[in-house]
Amino acid sequence: MTNQLAAQSTPLRDSLKLAKSLISQGQSAQALVLLRNHISPESDFVVQSRAARLLAKLPQGTLGLRPLRVALLASTTVDHLVDLLRLWLALCGIEAEIYLAPYDTMEQTVLDPSSPLYSFKPQLVWLFSVSDDVELATSPNATSAQINTAVLHAVERREQLWRILQDRLSCQLLQNNAELPVDDPFGQMAGTQGWGRRSLLRAYNSQLAIAAPAGVAVFDLDHLSAYWGSARWRDPRLWFHAKHAFCQDATGLVASHAARSVAAQLGLSRKCLILDLDNTLWGGVIGDDGVAGIVLGDGAEGEAFVAFQDYIKALRERGIVLAVCSKNEMTAAQLPFESHPDMRLTLDDFAVFRANWADKASNIRAIAKSLSLGLDALVFVDDNPAERELIRQQLPMVQVIDLPDDPTLYVQSLARAGCFEASSISAEDSQRADNYADNARREDLRLETPDLSKYLESLQMRAQVRAADDISLPRIAQLINKSNQFHLTGLRLSEPELLALDARDDYQIIGVRLTDRFGDNGLVSAVLLHHHNHVLQVDAWVMSCRVLGRTLEEFVANEIVNVAKHRGCRQVVGRYVASPKNALVANLYSRLGFGKLDDDWVLGVRGPEPRWQTPIAGQSFHNTRVRR
Repeated sequence: MTNQLAAQSTPLRDSLKLAKSLISQGQSAQALVLLRNHISPESDFVVQSRAARLLAKLPQGTLGLRPLRVALLASTTVDHLVDLLRLWLALCGIEAEIYLAPYDTMEQTVLDPSSPLYSFKPQLVWLFSVSDDVELATSPNATSAQINTAVLHAVERREQLWRILQDRLSCQLLQNNAELPVDDPFGQMAGTQGWGRRSLLRAYNSQLAIAAPAGVAVFDLDHLSAYWGSARWRDPRLWFHAKHAFCQDATGLVASHAARSVAAQLGLSRKCLILDLDNTLWGGVIGDDGVAGIVLGDGAEGEAFVAFQDYIKALRERGIVLAVCSKNEMTAAQLPFESHPDMRLTLDDFAVFRANWADKASNIRAIAKSLSLGLDALVFVDDNPAERELIRQQLPMVQVIDLPDDPTLYVQSLARAGCFEASSISAEDSQRADNYADNARREDLRLETPDLSKYLESLQMRAQVRAADDISLPRIAQLINKSNQFHLTGLRLSEPELLALDARDDYQIIGVRLTDRFGDNGLVSAVLLHHHNHVLQVDAWVMSCRVLGRTLEEFVANEIVNVAKHRGCRQVVGRYVASPKNALVANLYSRLGFGKLDDDWVLGVRGPEPRWQTPIAGQSFHNTRVRR
């Protein structure tokens, strides 16, 4: 790995010089894209540190990133991690203000209500513990009951900290699991006996993951140490002299994976994978070689292409939307999916399939539009470096994966890019790919039915409106944190924060599911309502862009009025806070008949129901609440 890092250093330094030049010209966003495309978690620590210092000089707010206050509480020395963490969070779309607690004061900082942590009011707290912090006192030949008790007690210590932090801050938490130490006086028995230290730590890690509640993400430090190489992970000299938990060159790896985990908690992970075909999903060119001539299934390369398709299929099954963007004739491009016995992917796995001779930048724009996704939700995979460079230049918001020449490394290249990190997987996530495919069929119907009202009626839409509950709240949190275009206030709230608000009598959270003749769209809209002084205030109103243009906003507006009437309110007050991405809803309240009053939009609550006409059928909400 040392030779690899040395080989990287020269082009990285060139990229840093160019980034510095772009920043001096006021092109900070372009500099950030340049760094994202060229820097790697395994890049030289010194080069990454230079990049971090470069970004740190920029004034707050100049990059258009989502702001986040992060507190880092560690039992070890992590000062060297802070700058790289800030860098990698920026590369993931987050502008972080970081509070670092004093060395080895994790528990004291959490327990003391007057500590600076609470005046900082972090939105995310990272509890950076290591295996040395895990107390697992057992003796050789301990019984299974004694082993289980020791593990549960160790996990309970973490749970106590989680409960205090969520109670006082309602924040998101990131909690390390324990890396496995290399050296142990019991040798192999440390991992082959239940009472051995490595066995106990494995049990601790497993139980920690099971115990983590909503709002707590476990950071897999054990996996990173194994990936880096356990024997090289901790430098004994740095540990004893400075209490560094890991070697200096692994800092970027830790920072990047932590940033991806944080981004996942904020709903900033990518949603759609766009794939080339020839020499990407199979070897060879289908137009020239025919189905019998492509490389797929047999031999080392053929097996590698099958493994790549299996990996992509697994992404699809967990909710990542797939699309094809290929320079090909459509009939030829689809032929392997229809007739090759070793194809793992089917045509039904793709929400959009574009095979033509147009430039790929134009095709990707069209794919994004048809899926109602922003370019920053897309990942592009193509074996051709010229096509990759075209997309980087014309669509810098799209994440482009550099595929190596050897297809046996394709899975590794896509997996290690970390584009599709998730903090949790909901039922809605697993259905997302099907929902987007259904949307494509709806679009076909729309084109066949030029009369909009007849088209909407033909969809046979039905909405289900419910109070937030344990099943729907994770999805509501996803919507509030992921939605950009249909998000009237831009308010971002974590799941613990939503739980705290939902427990109050003056707040109400509702979610809306939408089904039609093509299937279940899932929970696609959410509203956060605040009742005070006979006024119902719409603090947040979000909706998935997949269902735009179907009058769901009129249906939801009717439900908001119904809630207001049931609570005895005289007015509904809405706000619109402009952002670079939500111009779509700038005139929503005006279109719905609200009147402008200072910075608010006001509607008197009176008159018969419904106030707005919509072909969507559904039951009225009528103030149903679910108490936990």
